[in-house]
Amino acid sequence: MLRRTAPAVLATLVCAIGLFAASAATWIHATVETTLQPLTVDVAGSDAAPAVTALGLVAGAAAVASTLAGRVLRTIVGAVVSLAGVGAIFAVLSVTADPENASRGAVGTQTGAVGTGGEYAVTAFPWLALAAAAALILCGIWLMLVARNAGRKAGRRYDRDALAGNKAASADENVTSTHSDDIDAWDAFTRGEDPTRGP
Repeated sequence: MLRRTAPAVLATLVCAIGLFAASAATWIHATVETTLQPLTVDVAGSDAAPAVTALGLVAGAAAVASTLAGRVLRTIVGAVVSLAGVGAIFAVLSVTADPENASRGAVGTQTGAVGTGGEYAVTAFPWLALAAAAALILCGIWLMLVARNAGRKAGRRYDRDALAGNKAASADENVTSTHSDDIDAWDAFTRGEDPTRGP
Protein backbone atom coordinates (compact mmCIF):
# COMPACT_ATOMS: atom_id res chain seq x y z
CA MET A 1 0.00 0.00 0.00
CA LEU A 2 2.90 2.36 0.78
CA ARG A 3 4.10 1.99 -2.83
CA ARG A 4 0.81 2.95 -4.46
CA THR A 5 0.06 6.43 -5.71
CA ALA A 6 -3.64 6.72 -4.82
CA PRO A 7 -3.27 6.35 -1.02
CA ALA A 8 -0.40 8.86 -0.97
CA VAL A 9 -2.40 11.40 -2.97
CA LEU A 10 -5.50 10.86 -0.82
CA ALA A 11 -3.54 11.28 2.42
CA THR A 12 -1.93 14.46 1.09
CA LEU A 13 -5.30 15.87 0.07
CA VAL A 14 -6.83 15.07 3.48
CA CYS A 15 -3.95 16.75 5.33
CA ALA A 16 -4.13 19.79 3.06
CA ILE A 17 -7.88 20.13 3.65
CA GLY A 18 -7.29 19.69 7.39
CA LEU A 19 -4.70 22.46 7.37
CA PHE A 20 -6.98 24.77 5.40
CA ALA A 21 -9.96 24.03 7.67
CA ALA A 22 -7.90 24.63 10.81
CA SER A 23 -6.76 27.99 9.46
CA ALA A 24 -10.39 29.05 8.99
CA ALA A 25 -11.21 28.49 12.68
CA THR A 26 -10.59 30.85 15.60
CA TRP A 27 -7.00 30.71 16.80
CA ILE A 28 -6.91 33.51 19.34
CA HIS A 29 -9.41 35.09 21.74
CA ALA A 30 -8.08 38.60 22.23
CA THR A 31 -9.51 40.67 25.09
CA VAL A 32 -8.46 44.32 24.76
CA GLU A 33 -9.33 47.53 26.54
CA THR A 34 -11.29 50.15 24.65
CA THR A 35 -12.50 53.60 25.68
CA LEU A 36 -15.85 52.17 26.72
CA GLN A 37 -15.28 48.62 27.93
CA PRO A 38 -13.13 45.54 27.39
CA LEU A 39 -13.81 43.91 24.05
CA THR A 40 -13.14 40.32 23.01
CA VAL A 41 -12.07 39.74 19.43
CA ASP A 42 -11.97 36.29 17.87
CA VAL A 43 -8.99 36.10 15.52
CA ALA A 44 -9.17 33.46 12.82
CA GLY A 45 -6.09 31.57 11.68
CA SER A 46 -6.42 33.10 8.23
CA ASP A 47 -5.97 36.53 9.84
CA ALA A 48 -3.29 35.55 12.33
CA ALA A 49 -1.26 33.52 9.80
CA PRO A 50 -2.41 34.03 6.21
CA ALA A 51 0.51 31.94 4.98
CA VAL A 52 -1.00 28.82 6.54
CA THR A 53 -4.14 29.17 4.44
CA ALA A 54 -2.12 29.74 1.28
CA LEU A 55 0.18 26.78 1.97
CA GLY A 56 -2.83 24.54 2.59
CA LEU A 57 -4.17 25.48 -0.83
CA VAL A 58 -0.76 24.89 -2.42
CA ALA A 59 -0.51 21.42 -0.89
CA GLY A 60 -4.04 20.53 -2.02
CA ALA A 61 -3.36 21.69 -5.57
CA ALA A 62 -0.09 19.75 -5.58
CA ALA A 63 -1.89 16.59 -4.47
CA VAL A 64 -4.31 16.88 -7.38
CA ALA A 65 -1.50 17.67 -9.82
CA SER A 66 0.44 14.59 -8.74
CA THR A 67 -2.28 12.35 -10.18
CA LEU A 68 -1.50 13.70 -13.66
CA ALA A 69 2.27 13.92 -13.26
CA GLY A 70 5.03 11.62 -14.39
CA ARG A 71 7.78 10.23 -12.18
CA VAL A 72 10.05 13.30 -12.22
CA LEU A 73 7.25 15.82 -11.79
CA ARG A 74 5.70 13.73 -9.02
CA THR A 75 9.01 13.85 -7.17
CA ILE A 76 9.00 17.64 -7.49
CA VAL A 77 5.39 17.77 -6.29
CA GLY A 78 6.32 15.70 -3.25
CA ALA A 79 9.10 18.14 -2.43
CA VAL A 80 6.68 21.06 -2.80
CA VAL A 81 4.21 19.39 -0.41
CA SER A 82 6.93 18.82 2.18
CA LEU A 83 8.14 22.41 1.88
CA ALA A 84 4.56 23.65 2.30
CA GLY A 85 4.34 21.65 5.52
CA VAL A 86 7.61 23.13 6.78
CA GLY A 87 6.46 26.66 5.95
CA ALA A 88 3.13 26.10 7.68
CA ILE A 89 4.88 24.87 10.83
CA PHE A 90 6.98 28.03 11.04
CA ALA A 91 3.90 30.20 10.44
CA VAL A 92 1.92 28.45 13.18
CA LEU A 93 4.78 28.64 15.68
CA SER A 94 5.14 32.37 15.04
CA VAL A 95 1.51 32.80 16.09
CA THR A 96 1.76 30.68 19.23
CA ALA A 97 5.01 32.41 20.22
CA ASP A 98 3.54 35.92 19.92
CA PRO A 99 -0.28 35.86 19.74
CA GLU A 100 -0.52 39.59 20.46
CA ASN A 101 1.49 40.51 17.39
CA ALA A 102 -0.42 37.97 15.27
CA SER A 103 -3.73 39.46 16.43
CA ARG A 104 -2.77 43.08 15.87
CA GLY A 105 -4.32 43.44 12.41
CA ALA A 106 -7.67 41.85 13.28
CA VAL A 107 -7.90 43.67 16.63
CA GLY A 108 -7.05 47.00 15.03
CA THR A 109 -9.69 46.50 12.36
CA GLN A 110 -12.46 45.77 14.89
CA THR A 111 -11.52 48.16 17.69
CA GLY A 112 -9.57 50.90 15.97
CA ALA A 113 -6.90 50.56 18.64
CA VAL A 114 -3.48 48.97 18.12
CA GLY A 115 -0.96 48.04 20.80
CA THR A 116 -3.27 48.61 23.75
CA GLY A 117 -2.26 45.41 25.55
CA GLY A 118 -4.81 42.93 26.79
CA GLU A 119 -5.12 39.18 27.13
CA TYR A 120 -4.58 36.75 24.30
CA ALA A 121 -5.73 33.14 24.68
CA VAL A 122 -4.63 30.64 22.03
CA THR A 123 -7.19 27.97 21.13
CA ALA A 124 -6.50 24.36 20.12
CA PHE A 125 -6.76 25.01 16.39
CA PRO A 126 -3.18 26.23 15.89
CA TRP A 127 -1.97 22.94 17.32
CA LEU A 128 -4.29 21.02 14.98
CA ALA A 129 -2.83 23.03 12.11
CA LEU A 130 0.64 22.17 13.37
CA ALA A 131 -0.21 18.46 13.32
CA ALA A 132 -1.63 18.72 9.79
CA ALA A 133 1.49 20.55 8.63
CA ALA A 134 3.75 17.86 10.10
CA ALA A 135 1.63 15.21 8.37
CA LEU A 136 2.06 17.09 5.08
CA ILE A 137 5.82 16.77 5.39
CA LEU A 138 5.45 13.01 5.70
CA CYS A 139 2.99 12.91 2.79
CA GLY A 140 5.45 14.78 0.59
CA ILE A 141 8.16 12.24 1.40
CA TRP A 142 5.64 9.46 0.68
CA LEU A 143 4.87 10.95 -2.74
CA MET A 144 8.57 11.10 -3.58
CA LEU A 145 9.07 7.46 -2.56
CA VAL A 146 6.07 6.38 -4.64
CA ALA A 147 7.46 8.23 -7.66
CA ARG A 148 10.84 6.53 -7.28
CA ASN A 149 9.27 3.08 -6.91
CA ALA A 150 7.10 3.72 -9.97
CA GLY A 151 10.25 4.49 -11.98
CA ARG A 152 11.89 1.27 -10.84
CA LYS A 153 8.83 -0.78 -11.76
CA ALA A 154 8.74 0.80 -15.20
CA GLY A 155 12.43 -0.01 -15.67
CA ARG A 156 11.91 -3.63 -14.69
CA ARG A 157 8.95 -3.86 -17.06
CA TYR A 158 10.99 -2.54 -19.95
CA ASP A 159 13.78 -4.99 -19.07
CA ARG A 160 11.28 -7.84 -19.15
CA ASP A 161 9.95 -6.65 -22.49
CA ALA A 162 13.47 -6.47 -23.92
CA LEU A 163 14.28 -9.94 -22.57
CA ALA A 164 11.09 -11.32 -24.08
CA GLY A 165 11.98 -9.68 -27.39
CA ASN A 166 15.46 -11.26 -27.33
CA LYS A 167 13.97 -14.67 -26.64
CA ALA A 168 11.50 -14.25 -29.49
CA ALA A 169 14.31 -13.23 -31.85
CA SER A 170 16.39 -16.24 -30.81
CA ALA A 171 13.43 -18.54 -31.43
CA ASP A 172 12.92 -17.01 -34.87
CA GLU A 173 16.59 -17.61 -35.71
CA ASN A 174 16.29 -21.25 -34.66
CA VAL A 175 13.21 -21.71 -36.82
CA THR A 176 14.94 -20.07 -39.79
CA SER A 177 18.03 -22.22 -39.34
CA THR A 178 15.96 -25.41 -39.17
CA HIS A 179 14.01 -24.36 -42.25
CA SER A 180 17.26 -23.72 -44.16
CA ASP A 181 18.58 -27.17 -43.21
CA ASP A 182 15.39 -28.77 -44.52
CA ILE A 183 15.74 -26.98 -47.86
CA ASP A 184 19.39 -28.04 -48.21
CA ALA A 185 18.47 -31.65 -47.46
CA TRP A 186 15.73 -31.61 -50.11
CA ASP A 187 18.08 -30.14 -52.70
CA ALA A 188 20.63 -32.86 -51.98
CA PHE A 189 17.96 -35.54 -52.32
CA THR A 190 16.83 -34.19 -55.72
CA ARG A 191 20.43 -34.38 -56.92
CA GLY A 192 20.49 -38.06 -56.03
CA GLU A 193 22.61 -37.62 -52.94
CA ASP A 194 21.92 -39.13 -49.52
CA PRO A 195 21.06 -36.17 -47.27
CA THR A 196 21.61 -38.24 -44.14
CA ARG A 197 25.23 -38.92 -45.05
CA GLY A 198 27.71 -36.60 -43.39
CA PRO A 199 30.10 -34.33 -45.36
